[in-house]
Amino acid sequence: MELLSYLKSFFKNPTINEPYTPLPWKDFVVLLVLVLITIIPYSFFLEFLGIDQFDHKLLDLLKKNKWLFAFLGVFLAPLIEEPIFRLHLDLKKSSLWWSLGLSILVISELWYPAALLMIYLILLLIMVYRGVQPNRKYVIFISAALFGLVHMINYTGFDFGKYFYWVPFLVAIQFFLGLILSYIRLKNGIKWAIIFHGTYNAILVIPAVYFLDPSNL
Repeated sequence: MELLSYLKSFFKNPTINEPYTPLPWKDFVVLLVLVLITIIPYSFFLEFLGIDQFDHKLLDLLKKNKWLFAFLGVFLAPLIEEPIFRLHLDLKKSSLWWSLGLSILVISELWYPAALLMIYLILLLIMVYRGVQPNRKYVIFISAALFGLVHMINYTGFDFGKYFYWVPFLVAIQFFLGLILSYIRLKNGIKWAIIFHGTYNAILVIPAVYFLDPSNL
């Protein structure tokens, strides 16, 4: 398909559309289906590997307050995460400062992923202020990797030293989603990245809210 060819070309040599153009709904649906048919089977694969041995904070929240779980997943998470992890991809000073400032919101008891994110953003700021143009391809992939790594805070008491070999498997879903969102952000703008992220989360969250029995989780 033409869109898949664009994606392949983008990740080889990413460029930014200015001014941004609205994301066509056909492309929106194709990208959404691409993400879902990749991520849902992979989730079953992780379960087969024994991922359920790690306690997940979101499941605890679903048990306690399913509507708060839905609000956080569908609305708040995209509104916070996209400006932090994707806004700065245009490599503008103002965007980098916004991403750095908002990165405070992802600090938790698992502080080192957030620390890595802040260091990365500070290094980008230093490069930009010195007139050095960062390699956008590397920026996209590093940002997607950090997006995945920060989501490790969702696992209660995860021991990095003991289970370090699990980390690439656990963050792969967010890494792949982060790459797709990076494409949307640079081609269509941060607004469309937020909308896509929220729609993706809604597809996963709403069935859980309506059909899963929290007492069985």
